Amino acid sequence: MLLNKHRFALLVALATVSLPLAAQAQRKSPLADAPAIRKRFELRSTRFELGAGAGTTINQDFYHTVMINARVGFHITDFLSIAGFGNFGVAQVATGFEGKIVDSLATDPMTNVQREPSKAGAQAGLQQISSILGLQLELTPFTGKYSLFGKLFSAYDFYLVIPGIAFMNVKPAGSVGRTCDQAAPTDPSDPNKYVCGVKGTKLGGKVGVGFHSFFGQTVALGVELSDVIAQLNPSGRDVNGDSIANNDDLTWTNTFLLTANLTVYFPSAKISP
Repeated sequence: MLLNKHRFALLVALATVSLPLAAQAQRKSPLADAPAIRKRFELRSTRFELGAGAGTTINQDFYHTVMINARVGFHITDFLSIAGFGNFGVAQVATGFEGKIVDSLATDPMTNVQREPSKAGAQAGLQQISSILGLQLELTPFTGKYSLFGKLFSAYDFYLVIPGIAFMNVKPAGSVGRTCDQAAPTDPSDPNKYVCGVKGTKLGGKVGVGFHSFFGQTVALGVELSDVIAQLNPSGRDVNGDSIANNDDLTWTNTFLLTANLTVYFPSAKISP
């Protein structure tokens, strides 16, 4: 009889503990399945962007190209977009290295043209960039908001160019005897054998990083640092040591760009639930 009383007491205790636990397990949290952020402005998803601005090449050997630029893009999702861009050269600024090289050369024709070009010949063969056009895929892994002095608040995002395709149009700085795709003279004393003009469109790839700082939900300031990789010959000279300047001297070259533009987004930003 005593054993039965103990069993009955144990069953009562178990029931007393398990019933509240079962009820708690069946109760659903009011935050279950709720979005992480309510009433969020969708600044990118399914929106177009149209921007214009300016930029420049950096870390170039002989000439920096100052550019105006335009871009148009479509954000497929909040984190993935595709954009087309155009950078158009408006000014060529000689670097300090270009000045040192050219100033070190003599003006009169040289007796040994293979080793030292004339000042005019060396300067004419240097490469300049006319424009860079292309398409790029952009991944936006980081978004958020920042504040200035606790008063001004703005949304921002960081994006990666993964990757892009670029068409770079280049030209020689001056008048040269031939372009690099033309046959070189056979006469060893002809200076045109050792210098040629790199001209035309060069196909390359593009990688880069950038960010947007939004003013409201429609306008943003965009800044991008990118690298266009294409086969070029910035000096227009014999590079591979075969004593002839031609297309065989083209090498994969990095062209770094820093651009900034003011971008307008449309249509109006959607608001999440």
